[in-house]
Amino acid sequence: MRSPQRLRVLLTNGEEPFVAAFASTENVSTNGARIVTARPWKPGSRVLIKSSLGELWAHTKVVYCQKVPPDAFAVGLQVLVRTGAWTMRV
Repeated sequence: MRSPQRLRVLLTNGEEPFVAAFASTENVSTNGARIVTARPWKPGSRVLIKSSLGELWAHTKVVYCQKVPPDAFAVGLQVLVRTGAWTMRV
């Protein structure tokens, strides 16, 4: 089940050339997330994601990347391996 949460995340490709970008989530679940970012990410590529408010580190796969007006991209990520949670438990 997806939860509509706006969280700041860091995305990296972990490859050469190294690409890193900040993004924000639109919704999250244990199996994936929809994020909005300023740059496109190629479907099928692997992305490492780090939650700014939690302990989540996840290896993900880009499922889709859609242009959203005016100049952003909505990216669907499938979680392959993860540690921690999206947000810290208080």
